[in-house]
Amino acid sequence: MGAIVWISRAVGHGSNLRPFRNDLGERDHDRLVETQRAIERGEPLAPDDFPREIFGAPEAGEQDYDLPDLFFGYGYWIVSSAAAEVLRQFDLGRGELRPVRVLKNDRRTPVGGDWFTLSFGNRKRALVPEQSRNIRQRAQGLYKASAILRDNDLAVSRAALQGPDLWVDDQMWDALFLSEALGKALTHANADRGFMLIKTRVVEA
Repeated sequence: MGAIVWISRAVGHGSNLRPFRNDLGERDHDRLVETQRAIERGEPLAPDDFPREIFGAPEAGEQDYDLPDLFFGYGYWIVSSAAAEVLRQFDLGRGELRPVRVLKNDRRTPVGGDWFTLSFGNRKRALVPEQSRNIRQRAQGLYKASAILRDNDLAVSRAALQGPDLWVDDQMWDALFLSEALGKALTHANADRGFMLIKTRVVEA
């Protein structure tokens, strides 16, 4: 069996959206929007770009707080302590983990255990569109995967095997990639809920 990497379908997937707000958005919403775009582009964040706390939106009911190991909290990607423990064992490059308080909408009651904001921080160009299935070129010439993406539908070049274990591909919308070892480690630690990992083939491009 050849080498693989993983694509996470978490980015852009509705089931990972949660009704949260955060302190940065309260202070400067325009900056929050720019920070979210930087995360999606795989750009590193400055220390002041990370939130100190995220909290349930006023309309959020307690039933909304069953949180996976990776979820989207109003501009930011948040990981559980179990996922963060695994991520720290790998090369995150310019990616970063920073503690964040996750609270209910009373802004006092903690949700679950410890949580961390995850900045992806890295970009690679490895997608091989002509050898991939179930993708389509969309706005700005970038590719977007179909909702029916399956294991081995995507093909990436060996460039995906170089550098950090976590990255976005600058040819794709809504896609986070993980090395084979990182994806397996998250799965073995039962810390992959919310990552929605799908195998991606590594080909000679």
